Amino acid sequence: MRLLPVDPQTLLMLLTALPVVGLLLWVFARHCGIAIGLLLGTQVWVVVAGGQTAALDIGVRVYPTDILDVCAISVALVRVPRCNLKSHAGVAALLAMVVLTAWSTLRGVAAFGLQAAGNDSRTYFWHFLAITLYLATAPLSASLSRVVPRAWLATAAAYALLGVAGWADRGLHAANAHLAVDGVTVDSRPVPAAAALVLAQAAMLLLAPGASAPPAAGVPDRGGTASGPRVKGRHLTAFVFLVLVVLLQHRTVWAATAMMGLAWWVLRPARGGQRFVSAGAGTLALCLVALLYAAGAFGAIGGSLTDSFKETQGTHSTFAWRMLGWQDLLEAPRTLVQWLIGAPFGSGYERFIGGGLVTVSPHDYYLHIMLRLGLVGLLALLVVYVRTWRRLVRGGTATLALRVVMVGQLVLFVSYSAFPEQAVLLGFCMWQARLRPADGLLPTPSPDAPASVAPVPRPEPLGRSAVMKQEGAAPSETAGNP
Repeated sequence: MRLLPVDPQTLLMLLTALPVVGLLLWVFARHCGIAIGLLLGTQVWVVVAGGQTAALDIGVRVYPTDILDVCAISVALVRVPRCNLKSHAGVAALLAMVVLTAWSTLRGVAAFGLQAAGNDSRTYFWHFLAITLYLATAPLSASLSRVVPRAWLATAAAYALLGVAGWADRGLHAANAHLAVDGVTVDSRPVPAAAALVLAQAAMLLLAPGASAPPAAGVPDRGGTASGPRVKGRHLTAFVFLVLVVLLQHRTVWAATAMMGLAWWVLRPARGGQRFVSAGAGTLALCLVALLYAAGAFGAIGGSLTDSFKETQGTHSTFAWRMLGWQDLLEAPRTLVQWLIGAPFGSGYERFIGGGLVTVSPHDYYLHIMLRLGLVGLLALLVVYVRTWRRLVRGGTATLALRVVMVGQLVLFVSYSAFPEQAVLLGFCMWQARLRPADGLLPTPSPDAPASVAPVPRPEPLGRSAVMKQEGAAPSETAGNP
């Protein structure tokens, strides 16, 4: 007769995991900056290790990302009652997606088992929603506005180093090239599309106005003027990131980067004919690159890029393959309930493409959400982005970088599902949106915040108005009768 339901080694690991989870909960609740570093650092480690390694196996494999996301969503749900959902419709819509995901997961566990439903829902739904909700409900503090951009740039630097190391080991090849390492076919690109998009978004954070956090009050900014070394260093770093994005040859990320660049050009403030001058300069630069490319100045690198671009054309391209799968999934029969709230997780994505059976995810996040959360979930996702965008618009140039990276996410979702890294940016955008007043409403203070005290007007020194009249100067807006 077996006394323990699990083997002693697993039981020991469970007992060890309890204090670790308790410590992580404390970190996520009290030190948001460290939590963000853990969330992004885990994704970098997955790329370094070539995949996730299970931290615990209790019939279902539990990965480190799962543990972190459980801590994130637990802390976030505790914070939700403190948020004013009436004035933050984006957070309310995100909660609706969490509820729909939970309901679809429970139905999937009942119908197909915990492993099938969990594997189907964990990465693109639970991981994404947990991280987004955690940052969206984070306490308002000046430090967080500096931590997230710096952590994002550090993550981009790590991905850049991994990309260069991969090319140094295997060489640079076309995206459709087949490489074999120890008898196993691997992707010729050293880092995945998620890492390439992080590089592109880091470049936009460096280029767009308001991307860097302002210095604290009373602390002088020693970074130089707008034309000093600091700005030139940021531009050079952004240029290096963009070159790496091109060489990584993820075509969807190319499209997302182009749309982010267009959004940056349209949304940034411009005086007089500056917009047309910048457009002309960009056109001339592209023409020069095209001329050098046609002349073969890029050598083997140019040949690899040509092969990757040709692969996007024709009926056998990756995008055409995905479109055939989308059409087959949309034409599949479904009930009215499945149209509204989706099919349960674990029900599969079987479709026939070119006479072969394909079972992987749809490679389209909008379709993915519609299949699992229904039209209600898809509407909730659109509400999250629309409401967050409208709030960020009120920030002017200070939030331009965040609006630009949101455009990149929306383009990425056409060919990929949501990556956990993108949840950090979306949650940070929603956190920044909480700083902006709602339509016709003033921000509601938290219950624990001290009551605001109106400033006491200081009387104007005697004789000041008379002196100003004698000198012919116009009184300031704050001058007047004491």
